[in-house]
Amino acid sequence: MFFLLLILSCNSGDKKITKLPPVPRELNNINFFLETSASMEGYLRGNSDFAKVIPNLLVDIEGRIKCKKSIISINYIADSIRKYSGSTRDFIHDISTTQVAVGNSSQMHKIVEAVTNATDSNDISILVSDCILSYSDADIKKNPEINVQKADGELKADVKQAFLKMKKRGVCATVYGFSSRFYGTYYTYQNGKILLNGEVSRPYYIWVIGNKELLQRFNKELSEIEAFKPELAISFGIFDAPINDYTLLFKTGKRGEWVFDDNSLTEVSATKKSPIKFSIAVDFSSLPNYAKDSGYLRANLKLLHPDLDARLASINEAVEIDLGKAAPKEKAPLQNATHVISFEVNELYQSKGSVTLQLPLRYDTSYRNWSVMDDKNVKMIGKRTFAFEHLVNGVREAYQNNNENFINITINLKK
Repeated sequence: MFFLLLILSCNSGDKKITKLPPVPRELNNINFFLETSASMEGYLRGNSDFAKVIPNLLVDIEGRIKCKKSIISINYIADSIRKYSGSTRDFIHDISTTQVAVGNSSQMHKIVEAVTNATDSNDISILVSDCILSYSDADIKKNPEINVQKADGELKADVKQAFLKMKKRGVCATVYGFSSRFYGTYYTYQNGKILLNGEVSRPYYIWVIGNKELLQRFNKELSEIEAFKPELAISFGIFDAPINDYTLLFKTGKRGEWVFDDNSLTEVSATKKSPIKFSIAVDFSSLPNYAKDSGYLRANLKLLHPDLDARLASINEAVEIDLGKAAPKEKAPLQNATHVISFEVNELYQSKGSVTLQLPLRYDTSYRNWSVMDDKNVKMIGKRTFAFEHLVNGVREAYQNNNENFINITINLKK
């Protein structure tokens, strides 16, 4: 909610309206859902990586992430949601000693809808699943090829519809991919059985679902957990418009003659012999992981400067900046930023000009490497999930937008 503060000027009688920052949304509850379809049993047996990652993740979330309800609400999910009655410690013991009943199955889009319906507006929900797109056992018996034939059709459409409903409610999602040794029965797209004994690593996925503001903050906190090391990360709905906000830093990175004026530069005195330098703090947390990587930014950021001679001087992560050397009023913007970008200007051709920073919108397609459409051969299922590409495509299409740029920042300069 935004609050408006009216300040009356004693001299002129003019009214000046100042916007106060929005009150941060509070996280009320963290829900955890473990899918218990038969295909999940192999992650719970033997010396699986799954049985190490999930318990530690639960402990880290409960111990590190601020939430009104300090205890995670734990559930099993397949054809329905079953509330777990014990403590987080009890649950960790159960999954570590394979005391979890598996066997019921459900379709992926129905699981997503059930999780979303159980997620209040101030909640974050976590779903752990192997994310295998499939028709019901009865449908497969009638037509063993139906999963292959309809993966890019009805199955993807069902997923898309489930996430369109989420989008209408203002709910976004991030999926993290992991892999684990697998001990048990793997079910092919025809429901054939392949017995595995840890010789193959199987993918599993952690979905984080919730309001955009809460999800962005939650993802940032997850990234700060040292043991949380996903092999894949894709966000949906977090990015919906080009980033154009920035904070001009009036001390950090400053060189040469110029004056700070309402987030712009004035009284700029720049020559090739005496160029000026300035820096901005920016928050790129809403971008996909690959797009906010500093190396990716250096390779792909475009600088438009028709009215002046300028170049990108440096791109650094904000955590690299020494806050002790920053001006007091710069510390909050730097702490809330992900990156600090520096520019060097040699000359203004006219009395005023601008620099525009753009990052073209290109989607990461590495998730396709996690997908397979013929999983009957054991050599094909290592670190690959049946029809995963079509599942992700369905989610992406639900949140698709027509923007041309991830970033479109313009900074004005005047002599």
